[in-house]
Amino acid sequence: MFLRRLIFGLFLTTLSYSANAQKAYINPGVDTTDVRIKEVIQFYQSYLGDFKGKKLPDFNKYWSVEDCKNFKIPDPSVYGIGGDYPTVSMATVKTIFYVKPLSDSLYILKTTGGWIDSLKTCNLLYNSNHYIKKTKSKRLEFITPYQYSIDQWESKKVRNVTFFYPKKIKFNSTRADELINQIKKLEKDWNSPPIEIKYFYTLTYDEIQFIRGFDFTLGLGNADKPTGISNQTDNIVYCAGSGENYFHEVVHIYLNPMHKNSPLNEGLAVFYGGSMGHPLKWHIKLLQDYLINHNAIDLGKLDNFYFMDNYTNPNSTILGMFCQLAYDRDKINGLKRMMTYTSIKEILDKEFNIRPENQNEALRKLIYNYKTID
Repeated sequence: MFLRRLIFGLFLTTLSYSANAQKAYINPGVDTTDVRIKEVIQFYQSYLGDFKGKKLPDFNKYWSVEDCKNFKIPDPSVYGIGGDYPTVSMATVKTIFYVKPLSDSLYILKTTGGWIDSLKTCNLLYNSNHYIKKTKSKRLEFITPYQYSIDQWESKKVRNVTFFYPKKIKFNSTRADELINQIKKLEKDWNSPPIEIKYFYTLTYDEIQFIRGFDFTLGLGNADKPTGISNQTDNIVYCAGSGENYFHEVVHIYLNPMHKNSPLNEGLAVFYGGSMGHPLKWHIKLLQDYLINHNAIDLGKLDNFYFMDNYTNPNSTILGMFCQLAYDRDKINGLKRMMTYTSIKEILDKEFNIRPENQNEALRKLIYNYKTID
């Protein structure tokens, strides 16, 4: 969430520019005298030009019939950092720096995207990879990094979840069964039919971002930790570090569409599946300690409190605690009631009798008093 807020701030400051700045520069050294490379660049530039702010291209013009049949959004890089704003539209400056024929009919094109700040410093948002093939009919079309590297992957279906994982990983049936059992309970509690899910998992998030089309996205690097992201349009989970059971992102696929106006969707996923490899109570304990040592934090401005460290998001932890308190009080009916509210203000008022004028003090007390050790 920290990254999404950072990018959202960037988006607000560059909206008018980025919506009309999709064409990429071509870096010196790219051989535009090669007619094959020139054709590939023109194809890619046309694709970029069809992103109009949040509006997506007609994928049928650029992707195979099969891909467009199987996916509403066949390009896994479109929402590379999360949220609902295309990553390429966030970048106000884009440069094609590498184009190489891999064979007579397959090419790789690399682009860097970012923005120039007020100090005229270039800030990097992503480095992307696009694989482009020429069909027998001489039509250019994209293929996904997964399709390109498919010989390095295995797949296995368990109930309604198809797992995709690198061959170097040994499939853990016990972990997969744990996920399926959690899904069954979720379906029962929320009266939901099974949803067919494609579940990609790797050891590191760098590997996940690679199969989504990136060498780098803002936030990669730093210490490895369990991380995931979900595509609720095509019901795909991408995750790393938790193997076959990253339940948090599965919860998003099942429950987000039911509660489109709820401010608690992230909190509900943290309640059910924890965050970054740790359960909700672990994060609440860190939050309690942090608030004790940071009296200047104003919980009356809850939206502004979204970063503590690289492991605990205080905002989603607090939202998860709201869900936990509702469940402790009224079980699944409490959760369902919570998800009908459309604002945090309404939740604080109706569920916890907290008014705006005393929100900081009352919310701190609610957090301090939460028992994190059973």
